[in-house]
Amino acid sequence: MSKQFPVACCHTVFTKEQRAEYKSIWGELETRRIGITELENGYQYQFPGDSETLRLVNEWVSMERKCCPFITFSVIASNEEEPVLLELTGNEETKAFLRTDIQGKINMITSINEEIN
Repeated sequence: MSKQFPVACCHTVFTKEQRAEYKSIWGELETRRIGITELENGYQYQFPGDSETLRLVNEWVSMERKCCPFITFSVIASNEEEPVLLELTGNEETKAFLRTDIQGKINMITSINEEIN
């Protein structure tokens, strides 16, 4: 049986440099994201199937699992013509956390777009 972790991110596991790298990797993945699908127990992100994107997804997961051990990460990749799928799943609390996190990012992006226009 797996250990239960509290549903809270612990960004103190990163050094200042690691936090900057983490933000940089996720920022790059955000520009490459081609979709988000809601799952019963979380969310699935879709990215292009190229090798560099897959490398970034794997690097991000290796960092994210340190600060958010309550999330289950699944990376699904086949050939380069098919998208790389990143699934973030967990219990009901985890899904609620992910929904809030995703909505926060959507709100931030929306407000930045409104400021530009």
